Amino acid sequence: MTTALTSRTAHSTGNTVLGRLAERWRPAGLFVSAFSGDGAMLWHDPHMPRLFTLAAGTPAMAAALRAANESHDTGAEPGHAPRPPIVPFDGVQVYLTPIARRRKVTGWIAVFARIETITPGEDLQRACGTAALDVQALISQAQHAPLVSASALPTLVALAGQMHEDIQTAATSSGELSSVAAELSSVYEEISTLCKISSGMRFSQKPQAFLETVCQELQAIGNFKAVAIALAQRQDGDASPAVTDVATLVGQCSIAGHELVNALHAPIHNALAAGETRVNNDIARASDAAHLAHAMQRFVCVPLVRDKRPLGVLLAIDKNDSSEFTNVDLTLLNNVGNQCSIFLENASLYQDMQDLFMGVLHALTRSIDAKDAYTRGHSQRVAELSRTLARKAGLTEEQCERVYLSGLLHDIGKIGVPEAVLTKPGRLTDAEFEAIKKHPTIGAQILGNIRQLQDIIPGVLYHHERWDGKGYPYNLAGANIPLMGRIICVADSFDAMSSTRTYRPALPLEVVLKEILRCAGHQFDPALAELFVTLDFEPYKKSIEEHMTFRQLPGGDGLT
Repeated sequence: MTTALTSRTAHSTGNTVLGRLAERWRPAGLFVSAFSGDGAMLWHDPHMPRLFTLAAGTPAMAAALRAANESHDTGAEPGHAPRPPIVPFDGVQVYLTPIARRRKVTGWIAVFARIETITPGEDLQRACGTAALDVQALISQAQHAPLVSASALPTLVALAGQMHEDIQTAATSSGELSSVAAELSSVYEEISTLCKISSGMRFSQKPQAFLETVCQELQAIGNFKAVAIALAQRQDGDASPAVTDVATLVGQCSIAGHELVNALHAPIHNALAAGETRVNNDIARASDAAHLAHAMQRFVCVPLVRDKRPLGVLLAIDKNDSSEFTNVDLTLLNNVGNQCSIFLENASLYQDMQDLFMGVLHALTRSIDAKDAYTRGHSQRVAELSRTLARKAGLTEEQCERVYLSGLLHDIGKIGVPEAVLTKPGRLTDAEFEAIKKHPTIGAQILGNIRQLQDIIPGVLYHHERWDGKGYPYNLAGANIPLMGRIICVADSFDAMSSTRTYRPALPLEVVLKEILRCAGHQFDPALAELFVTLDFEPYKKSIEEHMTFRQLPGGDGLT
């Protein structure tokens, strides 16, 4: 930052600007202090948690300030990369950014943030002992400060570097404070946008939802007419991914989707190839984009790249006030593009992990179904029917996916049931039926030690309980049976009646649905039974047909 803070006037003006800056940063979880070139504290945010003020006087901070002064005595540039973080206490990080005048560092701004739960480590205990302060009281107060993403914090501090020249102007000319305040407000909005985007980076969410949020936030803060993100897709026979269509577009643009990507093919290709942002502030004069003059005046193309691997591009098209794109716009777009790249890379890794997980589960359930050629595909069909019924019952999409998993694994306990009992064509003896009745509890025991699957165990354990209390293994009745178990009970019974078994042929759909209604209030939850018979069973019929086709192939039933 570029205010000298040396004279009384400059010091007072600097404090005023820093106070306004602190007010804007505080809701984002960032707190500031100012230090002189020799490391003495000049100013701190009066609303800063006492623990952060204590951190400002630690040996770690003193050492960091000495090292900063030794390595940054001249040549400070606004917006340069921040120094490595200081960790005075566990859970707290501090970044230093210079106060410069005529390219000479005269002091430092320290930005404090809480990146995780603060713990009473040795350094904090020692500092509190020296200052005769209550450790737990300090921690309790500091925990009210918003959490800041550790990965986003360097970007936020670097973005704050753009305020340096404005602060110097404010320090030397009080008449320009209003324009400085407007600029600071704009940068604060950018910081807030980055914080919002960073806090929304849950890799389990659908990428489409995240990208739409990014485009909406960018369009609003940047005053752009349109913002779009196009993802790179690997094409058949191509060694590298290619951008062929827009994943999401927010705002007004006369061309969109595939046509927009085609129209901007050259700048998109060049941006990805060079790994650098392309900006065009005068399309009419551009040899590779003049044909777009009817649709837009200017655009920015930010490559989304990780480890030299192209992930896509971020596009900003025109500004609502028809002005040119500025360095502030480019900084915002590049920072957001970097966050998008991180999200897309991690989302891809998460999806690979999910695919592996689901592949293992499907292989496991197929191994169970394969014990009996007549039940092949049963677990998959029950899972899909259960998910469809859950949606009909109004559950959230996340809950429906958990019901699907539970339906997929509902018979996993049959691993512990003798194959001779599972495939016996005739009536089971009492002892054999008791062996069959153990599979829900065996299944629950198998899944019991897998933390990520704890919430699907009720469907595995209770899918043979009956509404009238005559089911197993615990004779639960009515609403005492968990909803997941009641849903899978209907789907499981429907598939059992609708598919051919060793002891009888498949029943017609109309007969099965009448049986479901007949047993409502006895075997099945009556409300779920009423919903179930209204489902679209065409996908189910196709699944059964595929199974029958497979069985008719040579070796399809396990026989030659």
